[in-house]
Amino acid sequence: MYFIKNQTNVPLKATLFLFIKFNEMRYTAINLLEEKFRQNSGNGAYNLQKISIPVPNENLKLEGYLCTPHNRSGYYYSVEHPKQRIVLHYTAGSLGSDIFTLSSHNRHVSVPFVIARDGTIYQLFSSKFWSGHLGKGLGNTNTGNAQDKCSIGIEISNYGFLTEKAGNLETYYSRLKNANGVPGPVDVYCSLTERESYEKLSSHFRQQVYYATYSEAQYESLIILLRYLTAQYNIPRQFLPESVRYHATNEVLNFKGIVTHINYRVDGKWDIGPALNWKKLIDGVQAVEFKPTLHRGAVTRGAENALGSEQE
Repeated sequence: MYFIKNQTNVPLKATLFLFIKFNEMRYTAINLLEEKFRQNSGNGAYNLQKISIPVPNENLKLEGYLCTPHNRSGYYYSVEHPKQRIVLHYTAGSLGSDIFTLSSHNRHVSVPFVIARDGTIYQLFSSKFWSGHLGKGLGNTNTGNAQDKCSIGIEISNYGFLTEKAGNLETYYSRLKNANGVPGPVDVYCSLTERESYEKLSSHFRQQVYYATYSEAQYESLIILLRYLTAQYNIPRQFLPESVRYHATNEVLNFKGIVTHINYRVDGKWDIGPALNWKKLIDGVQAVEFKPTLHRGAVTRGAENALGSEQE
């Protein structure tokens, strides 16, 4: 989740605020907006190249798009580092603003992969390279971004925590005050009657109880992506135990496996807590064989090297 601060402590909220149309942030509009983004490639701002590569030693293919912005660069460092773990994030936004922010010119705050709500995987750069995605968390202060370099970040397009007001759930961006203290527009994500769109926790997680749900397509794509990356980089398919899974913990610094942003950050981050269906994810990643159940369109094979494969 990147809307609080980047590696240089410059707030990103203003950047996001300028490029999000509030009437496009509602739950019912997400799939249509994602389809428009893909068809129009962000109104010509991006080049999308289809990719399809087998998951090593499995009857699975990792499919998606290599997404390259026009006239912007410097959002990652093309320097290779050994990878020890994979870090899951959510974006706190929608696909268009997600990818725009994660490919901001010369900010060096990004991740290799973004998973849209419809399950489409967008790759911004090779997973063997690195960019800032953890901020000043455990093990990442005055260490030359050591934890960023040894980890692979994945952003799931999701609005994160929601606030209840008058029978609706509003996003983080709702009623944001400008520099003069004037509240901005109301941004309703969904109503409380749209139960499929949100998760209400039995107890608060980091002062919040309502969180946007993840789609079945996102779970499936995330499982396939994790199976690919763990095989490609020889990362164990293990997760932190539940006793520390939702906390910042020094255990993350030596852990080899799959973790989340909150494991590095004591506060200021909410990704990813108990609103994720961890059983579904863990079962899918650790299964001897994973069989996708959702329909996936045919994707032509190509651009394998972009994924950080051994052929590079």
